[in-house]
Amino acid sequence: MQNAPIPRSRISNAIDSVAGVLGGLGIAIFTVIIVYVVICRYAFSFTPRWSEEVPRLLLVWVTFIGAVSAFVRNTHLCAGLTDLMLKPGRFRSFVALLARLASLLFLIVVFWSGGQITALTWSHETTVLSWPAGLSYLALPVTAAAAFVALVAAELRK
Repeated sequence: MQNAPIPRSRISNAIDSVAGVLGGLGIAIFTVIIVYVVICRYAFSFTPRWSEEVPRLLLVWVTFIGAVSAFVRNTHLCAGLTDLMLKPGRFRSFVALLARLASLLFLIVVFWSGGQITALTWSHETTVLSWPAGLSYLALPVTAAAAFVALVAAELRK
């Protein structure tokens, strides 16, 4: 349902800007790490012991930070079938509202379950660096909360 862009509030714009900066920085760091690991592995026959854990953690966080931006911009994966099947009007607007409510409910579930799994895994350690295993799962509640706040701010602006 990409026919009508969601009006964006200052809060939504700020969250999107922070997500863009953090996501871009994360991708840049990820790229530098991967290039470094490849050079070490093939040029010097040496592989840093953290070469799997750090990029994996970065990739998880960057993915979920990108999802925040997609929610704010309303560019997340959308089948678009309702646009093809429903004529513009009240019913189509109602279905769009239901979709936004479902998105908010989904973010609440992700926040709650992400918090639960983060708490369960925080005391576990990663194999090589001994970091809390919950760092990867922490991306769920943090980014779900950011997306929720951005969507609510956009809805309140209407």
